[in-house]
Amino acid sequence: MNIFFKIKRCNIKDCKGEFVLNKSNVELLPHLPKSIVRNIGGFKLDAYLVALEGWRKGLQLKWYKNESPLCEIDKLNSSTQGKFFSLSSDNRLHYFFRSRGDKVANEAVRVCQSKEKTKEIIKSKGLSIPKGTNFQASDSNIIKYAEEIGYPVVIKPLNGSMGKGVYTNLRNGIELESAAKDYQERFQYNRLIVEKYYPGNEYRVYVVGDKVIAATKRVPANIIGDGLSNVQELINQKNIKRKENPYLAPKPIKVDYEVLNSLKKIGYTLESVPRNQEWIQLRSKSNLSSGGDPIDATDSLSDEIKDLAVNTLKAIPEIPHAGVDIIVAPENNKQGVVLEVNATAEIAFHMFPLVGKARDIPKALIDYYFPEVAKNERSRFYFDFDSIMEPLKTWAAEEIVVSSIPKGQLNGIKFIVSGKVVKVGYMNWIKRQALLRGFHGFSKIKNGNVEVTIFGPNLDDLENFKKQCFKGSKRSKVEHVKVVPLNFKKRRAVNLGFRIISKK
Repeated sequence: MNIFFKIKRCNIKDCKGEFVLNKSNVELLPHLPKSIVRNIGGFKLDAYLVALEGWRKGLQLKWYKNESPLCEIDKLNSSTQGKFFSLSSDNRLHYFFRSRGDKVANEAVRVCQSKEKTKEIIKSKGLSIPKGTNFQASDSNIIKYAEEIGYPVVIKPLNGSMGKGVYTNLRNGIELESAAKDYQERFQYNRLIVEKYYPGNEYRVYVVGDKVIAATKRVPANIIGDGLSNVQELINQKNIKRKENPYLAPKPIKVDYEVLNSLKKIGYTLESVPRNQEWIQLRSKSNLSSGGDPIDATDSLSDEIKDLAVNTLKAIPEIPHAGVDIIVAPENNKQGVVLEVNATAEIAFHMFPLVGKARDIPKALIDYYFPEVAKNERSRFYFDFDSIMEPLKTWAAEEIVVSSIPKGQLNGIKFIVSGKVVKVGYMNWIKRQALLRGFHGFSKIKNGNVEVTIFGPNLDDLENFKKQCFKGSKRSKVEHVKVVPLNFKKRRAVNLGFRIISKK
């Protein structure tokens, strides 16, 4: 297999500081701590983020079983499990699939699935797109066309996604012919697009209505040398950092042929030790799923590029919100070309960037669909996603209505329980007692003790729960209960109901 692209190897100073990714300069949304989304992966995370925002604003939330007949939203040949839900107020009801609501027409989704159709519409409105056309993968005229538009070129599937089948920066006929052959051998796509390659920085720009809500620069998989660690160690270190990020956790940099070939082109192996602050690009494509880095660029993106993204959506009928992929010229940040439009775009990486400020796309979406709750105060309660999904996975339920948010001022208290309280059914007993009293919270084991944290409207009732903590289960033997008052106002999030936090 041959993948052709230009490998970057430079000092951070030479890269103008764009790739200083080993610093903890991330500003996350205060109402969305990592802990409440950490175990929700893939497109389900996008759905949860939108659903949670609407529910926290006081909307009624329903989740539906897989393949529910209620889902008339085009689901892209995908399962609806954990990704299809509705939100409703007294005035209106809307259905959502992942991050896409029902105001995005199915026909618009189908248009965006075809890169060729999307380009035709955008071009007809006088907006900038890469020059290109599509061919049968085996068409011998591919080389001739590439010579007409001029090298370098890119080939990619007509209806592909997630960077599969994309070969970039093909600099001559030999490279193009080899890439086309590999394309036919490795992928099931019958057709491909050949288009002019434009060097520059790639951005995903998310638009709602006539406003850019977020812009993320997507940097190909890379590492930064420290002068001590070899390449493999640096990849491992980078993956540890990615694992701390809820969106990037299941998307490590994997050592494969492309990575090894990238290193080979600059004379490196996995055992090589890069210089201190030497930046090394490991892949050509900027896909985050294969190890790329999401860097927030909302404030730095030029107004001209933001206008290009907004006008791109206006060009396509009935698509009021979506992600727009744009390549911005390196020498002029006011010029760019639109690569494609994603009508069911991922939004989680905008909210959990590796570097920069998190952008609140769910708020923008809920305010757009339900303007009547835009000024509502956002609750700090959240619900456990896995618990909601369990009966839907087995089709034991057609739909699940998430309980309304508890009203009124809440107080909090923590009990630290010592004695024979581990592996004797103590925490299950405490959970039942808390739920019987309408308390919310959790219990966990820490330093051999059981910590019980509960929230409720009446502080006296909470304090009286100390008696239950002392009583315990039949096999437990409580020796001491320490009471620790909590300030509910300082907590960023409180789980709906009561759960046992297991040690991972």
